[in-house]
Amino acid sequence: MYILKVDGSTEEMTDTSLEAKQKAVGGYIQILPTNDGGNIIVDEEGKYKMKEVNEKANELVTEIGLSPLDMIVGDVIIVKAGELLE
Repeated sequence: MYILKVDGSTEEMTDTSLEAKQKAVGGYIQILPTNDGGNIIVDEEGKYKMKEVNEKANELVTEIGLSPLDMIVGDVIIVKAGELLE
C-alpha cells in the first residue's frame, strides 16, 4: 500500500489505520476499484476542495466506468491486488 501524490511521487504507507488513510488523502475516504484488480483510496470531497488532478491515478481507473468528464484529484492511496484493505 502506498501513497501516489499529485506530483507523481510515491511514499510507502506503514500505518494503515483509518486515521492515517484520511490524513494521507486529506479527508474522508472513498474506495474505488482499479483496472488491475486493486483499489484506489481517494478523498471523497476532493473535487469540492478543488484539489489538483492526479494524472497517474486517473490512468489506473480508466476502465472502471469513470465518466470521461470525471477525474481523480489529490493525493491517493494505491492498494495492490491481493493486499488487504484494513
